[in-house]
Amino acid sequence: MKADNATCLATSKRSTPDAPLDDTKENVLPSPPSTPKRRRLRSSPPPLGKQTLKTKENVAVASPPPPPVAKSNDTKSTSSSSSTKSKEEEKSNQYDTIYQAAKATFRRSAMPSRLVGRIQERNKMIQFWDEHVMANKPGCLYISGSPGTGKTAMLNEIIRDFQDREYNHNVRQVVVNCMSIREPKGIYTRLVTELKSSRAAFKNDLVKQAGELINGDKDTLTVVILDEIDQLATKDQDVLYKIFEWATSPSSRLVLIGIANALDMTDRLLPRLRAKNCEPQLLNFNPYQVTEISAIIKDRLYSLDPNSTPGSSPLPLMQPPAVELCARKVAAAMGDLRTALDVCRQAVELAETEHKRKAVLADQKQSSATTEIVKVSIGHVMKVLQTVFGSPVVQKLKQLGLQQKVVICVLMAMSCSSSSSHKKEHITLARFREEYTTLCSKSDGMIKPVSSTELTDVLSIIETSGIITIGKHKEERSRRLTVNIQESEVRQMAKDVALLNTWLETILPSSN
Repeated sequence: MKADNATCLATSKRSTPDAPLDDTKENVLPSPPSTPKRRRLRSSPPPLGKQTLKTKENVAVASPPPPPVAKSNDTKSTSSSSSTKSKEEEKSNQYDTIYQAAKATFRRSAMPSRLVGRIQERNKMIQFWDEHVMANKPGCLYISGSPGTGKTAMLNEIIRDFQDREYNHNVRQVVVNCMSIREPKGIYTRLVTELKSSRAAFKNDLVKQAGELINGDKDTLTVVILDEIDQLATKDQDVLYKIFEWATSPSSRLVLIGIANALDMTDRLLPRLRAKNCEPQLLNFNPYQVTEISAIIKDRLYSLDPNSTPGSSPLPLMQPPAVELCARKVAAAMGDLRTALDVCRQAVELAETEHKRKAVLADQKQSSATTEIVKVSIGHVMKVLQTVFGSPVVQKLKQLGLQQKVVICVLMAMSCSSSSSHKKEHITLARFREEYTTLCSKSDGMIKPVSSTELTDVLSIIETSGIITIGKHKEERSRRLTVNIQESEVRQMAKDVALLNTWLETILPSSN
């Protein structure tokens, strides 16, 4: 995820914070756009009538129409057959289009025009933005919630809603994903880079320079959004304390919005904030419930047919019991909306495959009847759910921590590589440590390697779960590691971590 450039979003007459956050990947925040400029009307295209007329004139001069020929009965029959075939092809293309549209609307990256539900969370975000960004007052908000609960998407929507508001002060916005910071203190360098002018130089004391850039201009309010803010944690928590203090000092010109998964981060990592009266406002996103997931799925389905009326018209492409089954299963498991969208998209793919198979059979039988569209049924959803939730191993893997998932992915990649080679090599602890370190070094700081002792502890925890087996040997580094689970199960686990998923697809493309 990229860090974003600071953008001055207002002139003396009007400021517009406009930095929509992208939920394409897990918790990814895109760069804010440059300073808005006056919109220019596009020049009108040449009148279509004149273009058509010229085209007709040119055709008429180049090739005069042939004399009319009397149509025979055979010609009429051929014309009728061609017309029927054309209608069938048109209907077939229409079905293909709706399947493609459905798969697109259920992608994680798809951004609906308006989020369904989360009324209380929306109102609290709007209130915070009104009381601080609009009112030109510093403040701090900590947004927590499990992955897939809509934290980033809702913040994205609030920013879009406020982008056309008029401000009486200058507002600039910086969005940083802290997973992209190699070390916690690197946040100071990032903030200075985003806020300083292009000609200004870096100072020796980056902490002081960052503070001056944020609070130095009394006419400008700086909005800093830190996603995965818990990645800035250190032993003494100096970095987090400093940033929160910037937002709560009497002379502050900072509005800080932090996003993370942990509900108790401020109490667990920053107990001194309460003593210093620097506590942020808290906003937690609970996992989605059955009714909420069902409403979101139906809303996206109704968007496929502009002529449909939600609640009264038949649900496009998906049978209502199938929607209910998906919503109940996902809500019972973790309440992650992204998983529900994935299930729906894969179920649509199954229905599309069935539709194409029926169309081919009808064509082989030379049937004149048009193959009706195959809707997503309970059977389609059940088949996908068995893949996603059916294996208890997958459920166990999904509950592991990031470092444990990294270890399992490295071991699986090494195991598959060894199996495919002519000379089978055993996975030793020494070889594994090398591969693990290599992966972490290629992650651009998103995966921080643990020490050798901590890595041994991680392996022991995984072995206790029965996922791997660690052999015995006189030399520690020569102990053999064996993976006891399937590659497909590891791939299913890795889908929740974008970096690991991409890495596995690169290393093991043949099994996709």
